[in-house]
Amino acid sequence: MTRDDVRDFVASLREASKKPVRRRLGPAVNEVSGKPYLSDLYSPRTINHNLSVLSAFYEFHRRSLTGPLRNPVPERAGRDGRFGAHHNPENEYRQGPRADYRQKVPVQAPRSIPDKAFEDLFIQLGTNRDRALVAFYVSSAARPSELVGLTNGMVDVGQQCISVVRKGSGAVQRIPASHEAFRWFRLYQESLPEDLTLLGASAWWTLRKPYRPLNYEAARGILRRVNGVLGANWTLHDFRHTAAIRMARDPNVSLTDIQAVLGHVHITTTEAYLRLRDDEVIERVNQHLVSRAAGNRDPETSPEHPSPYSPADMTELFGGTTWQ
Repeated sequence: MTRDDVRDFVASLREASKKPVRRRLGPAVNEVSGKPYLSDLYSPRTINHNLSVLSAFYEFHRRSLTGPLRNPVPERAGRDGRFGAHHNPENEYRQGPRADYRQKVPVQAPRSIPDKAFEDLFIQLGTNRDRALVAFYVSSAARPSELVGLTNGMVDVGQQCISVVRKGSGAVQRIPASHEAFRWFRLYQESLPEDLTLLGASAWWTLRKPYRPLNYEAARGILRRVNGVLGANWTLHDFRHTAAIRMARDPNVSLTDIQAVLGHVHITTTEAYLRLRDDEVIERVNQHLVSRAAGNRDPETSPEHPSPYSPADMTELFGGTTWQ
């Protein structure tokens, strides 16, 4: 493969449609959640991920001397113009320009579930198992796959903690969860046969016999049924975002605390949760507009003084027009 082949590969991804092609009638944004629906085209993140995988493949064979001696996937250039240069830890880190063929990814605040929407969602859950699962998701900020892999021995009711196997590193980490989550979990366990509540057994089981451990797709199915009733498009990962943003709004929880709970390697990843949520901004601006319409204006900007600037300064700046 040459660099031209990489260019053609990226061009084909930008024009290709996913199979099977989804055809959606109506708006591109869900009216309940405010989240956009998945597009029929590959997103910039997906294209960049494919390039990363391709680059890692050729880099492995280049180092093993089992393939081309040059990686055909372009690398990011540093600020000094060198490619693949190591960063000097004594210097400030400055990100260089995007590598060729890499797509520009829009920077967005993490999508979370507003409190009212979460209440509507939680009411639609039909079993104690589902309530316990969602309560753990939204309070522990565990990744969907991490929580589904929970066993009874990893639930510490006394310390109000659960132990999860972290994605990627495989390390076991204890993270806290809410009292409500443990109460729902206890009610759920009381409905199970005794042999399914032993320490080594899975914490989550299917509802119908023969009982089988709940897997990731089954957990997604729980949320799909709720979305069907509400007309929403929430995902399991939205619970993780919601938990992180709730912690970020608490002045007693530091950013490093949130980083530890989320299992982020870099604190810059955690800083994304400090961005203002769209619904919060809209609510505050709407309150501002309502107060303006009701006449709650600052005397300095009343009809007698429509401009907060000095009339003399405005006259000097723009000429002989009298500014009031």
